[in-house]
Amino acid sequence: MDKAHSSARRGFTLIETIVTVGLLAVLAAFVIPTVIQKGGAGDPVKVTNDLGSLRTALDNFANDTKAGYPGQIWDLTNKPTTTDKLVDNATVVTAGQIAVWNGPYVGATIGNAAADSMPTGYTASISNQLQRYDMVNNAGELSGGTGTFSTANTMFVAVKVTGLTATQAATVNKAIDGPSDPNVVGGPNAGANATGRFRFDPPNANNVVIAYYLASPITQ
Repeated sequence: MDKAHSSARRGFTLIETIVTVGLLAVLAAFVIPTVIQKGGAGDPVKVTNDLGSLRTALDNFANDTKAGYPGQIWDLTNKPTTTDKLVDNATVVTAGQIAVWNGPYVGATIGNAAADSMPTGYTASISNQLQRYDMVNNAGELSGGTGTFSTANTMFVAVKVTGLTATQAATVNKAIDGPSDPNVVGGPNAGANATGRFRFDPPNANNVVIAYYLASPITQ
């Protein structure tokens, strides 16, 4: 066999293989952390954007139907029926209000049960169930907060977010309310956030919080 032909067919030498693997390892050491950091950086942005989209959708629903705010995110993505209730959990949507519904108001996929949810950043979830929230006493009508709910105070329609760690919630809070919005210090509610548009309950034993976004004020 021709010596030149034999030489052309030979594979990598051991030294060449070691050098190639080493170069790939060096590249991976630089590239992988960068990709992970960029992915992580997108999480608070996604949560913030999703909540902002829901706020716009809620306002559009209220403007079109003149009914106020729905009791579930489902009613933003699917035309409600006369069995669906508004956020006060008592008033039903009328046929006339359904006729002027002009959705879907948000591009989301979600079930129509109160316990259903849609994913958001940090692998957290946004709950289908909406509720009224007393911004003065920091208390939700159905759940959450550090005080006692009262309809005498300014109320907002609130979007519930589950699955955030305390650190992740603080990052989202900074994006929405700014770095000067403080958490509660000391007492049974230590670590909670009770002011601004994005609030959360004290962290549980696993350092996970339940958060609430006060999307839009409710006209009484």
